[in-house]
Amino acid sequence: MRIALVGGTGDIGSGFALRWAERHEIIIGSRKEDKAQESAAHVRGVLGGGNVIGTDNKSAVESSDLVVLCVPHEHLISVTSDLKGSYSGQVVVSPVVPMSYNGKHFTFTPPAEGCAALQAQSLLPDGTRIVSAFHTICAAALQNRSRELQGDVMICGDDIDSKEVVAGLVREVNALRPLDAGPLSASSLVESLTPMLLNVARRNKIKDAGIKIIQER
Repeated sequence: MRIALVGGTGDIGSGFALRWAERHEIIIGSRKEDKAQESAAHVRGVLGGGNVIGTDNKSAVESSDLVVLCVPHEHLISVTSDLKGSYSGQVVVSPVVPMSYNGKHFTFTPPAEGCAALQAQSLLPDGTRIVSAFHTICAAALQNRSRELQGDVMICGDDIDSKEVVAGLVREVNALRPLDAGPLSASSLVESLTPMLLNVARRNKIKDAGIKIIQER
């Protein structure tokens, strides 16, 4: 697939690029094309090659099969609204989490729609297939290709085929397991796990915390 990483020059975007570039064409997008090109060059350097390019967000979306929104929640409205005309049926993956930090702990701060995934859906063309995923995966761990992440990825969405496409991308990351967490409206439950994980990790000095669902025996 041709995977566009919108706002993909940060840690989470680099992590996705490093994990998926061996099997897919990765298009790192940014509002500043030169910044995207620098990020792509860095990824190619780490991989010793790879089909990774950098361009502006608009061009990245227009030439993609699947889009990952790698932007902070505070930029979701502006970036998604600006690119609305660039979408033409791509699957859109949202790992976006609306949260705040008051200097002591993180808090889940959902928008009026209830979660970032539903907010993104309201900003994109009607019928856009949005899948919510990757909220509880540590970006630093994702960037380290030698690591087995040993975590689960909860996937929410209303289109079965799109969810399976994203589940396939999850399986390509060493040791991650995709789990169906329900419709897109259930994304609020999954998104709220991120601030909880960050708070627990800080208070208990746990590095690169994640979530794994276990079955009691």
